Amino acid sequence: MASLKSLFSKDGRKARQLEKNCARASDYKIKPADRRPSLELLFDDGSEQALGGLMKRFTFNYTLNQVADEEEKDYIYQGLISFGESLLAPLKTHLKTSPVLSWGLRLLAGIFDEATQWNVLDELLEDYEPGYERDPSKKLQLLSHVGEMGGERAVKVLIPYLEDHDENVRYTVIEAAFSIGDEVAREPLLEMLVGDDNEISLRLKNRISEGFVETGWVVKGYRGSVEKLLSSEFLLDSKGKIKRKKARG
Repeated sequence: MASLKSLFSKDGRKARQLEKNCARASDYKIKPADRRPSLELLFDDGSEQALGGLMKRFTFNYTLNQVADEEEKDYIYQGLISFGESLLAPLKTHLKTSPVLSWGLRLLAGIFDEATQWNVLDELLEDYEPGYERDPSKKLQLLSHVGEMGGERAVKVLIPYLEDHDENVRYTVIEAAFSIGDEVAREPLLEMLVGDDNEISLRLKNRISEGFVETGWVVKGYRGSVEKLLSSEFLLDSKGKIKRKKARG
């Protein structure tokens, strides 16, 4: 327990004020205008604890005024960007513990080089491996961000999640794979489409089919199986490409 002398010392008063400002930053009941002085003091402090306190504002929405909510979050984002690479430690803590990752991931992309981003993402994804997750929301946010990074490395990270328990996770990965457009995803997607246990939903089946239409990838090595599984909206042409059937006019 802290002594009375330390509690009332200059450092003790500063520590209590810091805790108070951090608490105000994460209090959803406070109006943005009333919270601003505490946010400014946290920026002036600039310590890891203060920066972490500022990032807690990203974890809730001020539902009474969506415009004010977005403006306040952008104010904090722009201020945090100015701290540059010194933000790494509190940002990693935020991404590990926060239920909402979107603004933190924006900071990661806005400040750090690709190698550092991947180091952080690889560490985060260790906690969200393919499989069952009671609440997959953070996994979805992470995988969406990986998809936005693009490139072959992103595809290789995403592919194992085609076997995830949650259908929305699988759908997110399918969307990302086709958006990136790297053919390293071609066979895993076909395997998913024609797999032996084939528990794939019509929603996923049609999204994969549509993705092959978009990319023009062929189904080489899987033609017979794919032909049997295609829904009535699609067909295979002579080159092994999935096409959408023309509407009868």
